[in-house]
Amino acid sequence: MQQAIYEMYGIQPTSFSDIFGYDGFSQGHLLYTIIPASSFSEEEARELFEMGQHLIAKGDKEAGLFLQNKEGKLISEWQDEKFMLCRHMAHSNKSFSTLGEELALFHERGKMMYGGQEKIHRSRFGNWKELWATRHDQMEKFWILKVRDHPNDEMDKRLIESFPYYSGLTENAIQYLVDTEIDDLPRAFDTATVCHHRFTKEIWSTEKFVKFPMDWVYDHPSRDLSEYIRTIYFQEPETFQASMYAFLEKYERKTPLSSFAWRLLYARLLCPLHYFELVEGFYSTNNEDLKEQYRKELEDMLHTSGNYESFLGEFYRLLGISTKRYYIPEIPWLSS
Repeated sequence: MQQAIYEMYGIQPTSFSDIFGYDGFSQGHLLYTIIPASSFSEEEARELFEMGQHLIAKGDKEAGLFLQNKEGKLISEWQDEKFMLCRHMAHSNKSFSTLGEELALFHERGKMMYGGQEKIHRSRFGNWKELWATRHDQMEKFWILKVRDHPNDEMDKRLIESFPYYSGLTENAIQYLVDTEIDDLPRAFDTATVCHHRFTKEIWSTEKFVKFPMDWVYDHPSRDLSEYIRTIYFQEPETFQASMYAFLEKYERKTPLSSFAWRLLYARLLCPLHYFELVEGFYSTNNEDLKEQYRKELEDMLHTSGNYESFLGEFYRLLGISTKRYYIPEIPWLSS
């Protein structure tokens, strides 16, 4: 690989080590990571490259940048393996006490990088309804097949019993989103920006604060807010309320949310993406350890589904948001 990096990029690594979970090497104040690229197209890689360029130009020193090889391509191949080379500035440890502010600044830098043209390959902006409906319909077809099979497997039984409930939540989320787009208007805040597939505390390393391009997607900023809240809800069941409030309060210090954004955030929390991910993960792997992990997490989720339902019903009140003042509708069966 050392020779391949030199021949393709003109960079001579002296040795390799583990950097943020990837093979990589360092040179001076620069870190390089080798990112597997079998699931990326050159078009997708180009969009991530442009996102990195844009963020760095706007002053983001932690944003990673995929490098072009000597042929001008972002995806290289060595021993039948496709990879991308990502460059980062090396930074010292960084506190996450202001994570909300950091994210708000990241979103501000990422806005309008395509001049308002959101029809790019890695854009999810404005497509949540279609994406959720497609995911729901695919699982519904799978569920119907399982019902017809009358299985004895415990996981199959859990799927058969639980899917109708989560199907209903998905339909509620889609309808809430439809109503939002009809009844409310986007404001200045509601511009597409660079977001993450799933924003968590772990996605920005606390050891050396860097941001990986392969985590990025172009979407409404409420995506990151809702996915962070979803994650801490399940990771910190005893303290999530304080963490959620502090995170959003810090975010709004820099960028206040519009009523439209609050409604998108809530719709995303309402959509049980966590349920879909666990079921899909279980049935798509042959790794028994992973299967057991998915099975346990699903059991815990089903056991505490009433708590999450209560959280959804109390969400706006927990944050001190007046739904009447902002004309934000609530879902009667959750709020009763």
